[in-house]
Amino acid sequence: MESVFLIGGSGFIGKNLAKFLSMDYEVFVYDKFIDTPYFAQFPQIKTVLIDLVEEQIAPETNTPDYIINLASIVTAERDLSLFDGLISSNLKILLNLYNRFKEDRKLKMLVQFGSSEEYGSENSPFTETMREQPNSPYALVKQLTTNTAMMLYRNYNFPVMVVRPGNLFGTLQNKSKFIPYVIDCLKNNLPLNVSPCEQKRDFIYIDDFAGSIQKLIVNYSNCVGEIVNVSSGVSISLKEIIEFCKTVLDSSSVVKYGAIPYRENEVMDLKCSVEKLSEITKTEIQFNIINRLKEYINK
Repeated sequence: MESVFLIGGSGFIGKNLAKFLSMDYEVFVYDKFIDTPYFAQFPQIKTVLIDLVEEQIAPETNTPDYIINLASIVTAERDLSLFDGLISSNLKILLNLYNRFKEDRKLKMLVQFGSSEEYGSENSPFTETMREQPNSPYALVKQLTTNTAMMLYRNYNFPVMVVRPGNLFGTLQNKSKFIPYVIDCLKNNLPLNVSPCEQKRDFIYIDDFAGSIQKLIVNYSNCVGEIVNVSSGVSISLKEIIEFCKTVLDSSSVVKYGAIPYRENEVMDLKCSVEKLSEITKTEIQFNIINRLKEYINK
């Protein structure tokens, strides 16, 4: 059985990916925090407590077939003081993984997670060949890490690719995130204080995302050295999501549109082209956000 190392695999995306991939791969989760109660449900998934900013994976550890590097601080803040922590959790971990595995020929591919925020705020739908215009420290450090990953491939033949996810939602996501926050408030008939919510986002359900990642792994020979958007390819306004969920839940919540201002340099239509994903995976991308919202609400 092939093996996968999930770096930073104890968060929302990592736990869902670990569960999904463990059906077909031997999965190891590496993180500085391990959600022990969660992983106790899945004894086939091995966990390793480690801070990969400060440490390297032990030399005697068998080389995996694939590494998926999820490790990152995720923030929408514009505070420049965040740079040090962001660089440590992104660039330093990538370089530590490179230094640890650069001589191991068994490694077929390292999947480095970027962000659709690297593209900036204009010219949606975003294609992988566009010049990036990041608007936040988070997005800028993600772009720096993406460029470093591509440099490691070009100059040193390191088998790395970059995935740029759309806006993920689904089981285990923190309630502070947009869709879980909206559903929680609506279920409890609480008021929602939100922006005008005319901005559109390209959402993808976590199960659809995990399936796409597995298809990229299966087609690794066509992925190495590439940047690939993984999303639905369709954008929907945040207001439409709120009103749909409100109807499904028959909620009496009062939605206060405009109670919160838009962020500076707000992206009004973030949509990712998925043509490259479709071509590599030989799959027609048809992820239905409305059906997935219903499924998520009913869980």
